[in-house]
Amino acid sequence: MADNLFPENILTAEITDTQKTVGYRPGLLFDCETGDFVQDGKHRIQDADGTQSWADWCRFCLMTERYQHLAYTTDFGIETEEAFAAENREKAEALLTRQITEALKADPYGRTAYVEDVKFLWNAPDAVTVTVTVCGIDRVSIDVTANLTRR
Repeated sequence: MADNLFPENILTAEITDTQKTVGYRPGLLFDCETGDFVQDGKHRIQDADGTQSWADWCRFCLMTERYQHLAYTTDFGIETEEAFAAENREKAEALLTRQITEALKADPYGRTAYVEDVKFLWNAPDAVTVTVTVCGIDRVSIDVTANLTRR
């Protein structure tokens, strides 16, 4: 038995930053309308390809209020309350555009290259439908639509 729990002659491995772009990983198909996973006739959850999984992640990111859920990191979601409290729609849209861009660029798998063409359709003073084009790695481009409301 060793006399010392912490021997001095152990080689220490150098820790390096190994974070790299993971890319489009497949996942499970989710239906935002029903709020449940898509199942086939035998009640098996259907698979989603990598691009669909990324689109779902983007949609959930936009629909999630930032800092309100302990399950998510502080990079996930947007702060809609600040935007809905803005003086006018132009300021609200500017705030939302900045927050949407920052949130989608914080993708932990590195799929989002840039965000462009953010469009707003105001349904009420405290409800807006956002459509955004998200461009990813490998020249993949998706359109994401999310309904945002004041909570």
